[in-house]
Amino acid sequence: MQLRTTDRARSVAALKTIAAENVAANLQFYVAEPSGGWLAVFSNFTPELERTGKILSAQLDCLIMLLLSADEDDLYCMFFRGGKQLPWFKVGVGRSRKGKERDKLAAKLDALAKICDDERRARLLDRLADATDVTFSSDLLRDFCEIVGIRNALTSFDYLQRGEREGLEPNSEPTLVRS
Repeated sequence: MQLRTTDRARSVAALKTIAAENVAANLQFYVAEPSGGWLAVFSNFTPELERTGKILSAQLDCLIMLLLSADEDDLYCMFFRGGKQLPWFKVGVGRSRKGKERDKLAAKLDALAKICDDERRARLLDRLADATDVTFSSDLLRDFCEIVGIRNALTSFDYLQRGEREGLEPNSEPTLVRS
């Protein structure tokens, strides 16, 4: 999960409240240091992720993105703002989107208008609309993050749980938040 904020303390406090209010869900989050205007939050895998994204976007008044590279076949991207989920998309490796499908993807990327200028959104659209040369969805994730300016997305809760810190910028110890 990527939060368009650098207010780590407020984000950690909000996550603690969310976890405490839903103990049965066993919500756990690693919160990295802010980098490039983004705050990375790595959650254990739970059906509560969408709900958490909605709540955080309302409480922190910022764009929240859930990015997921699933089984190296698909890249999922969900946007949340103002307590609501915006249109989301999935990009499959080896797939191309043209015409109306490409236009629909472009409209969904408008959620990034305050973050990415027209040129960067056009680059992102070109990359996501033509994934015919892509073998792994993690490559799409890497390209997405590079274009949007996200630096801390190429790890996961499970890696962090095992003590792996490769891929985190700045090189620091993330904070574990749980109920």
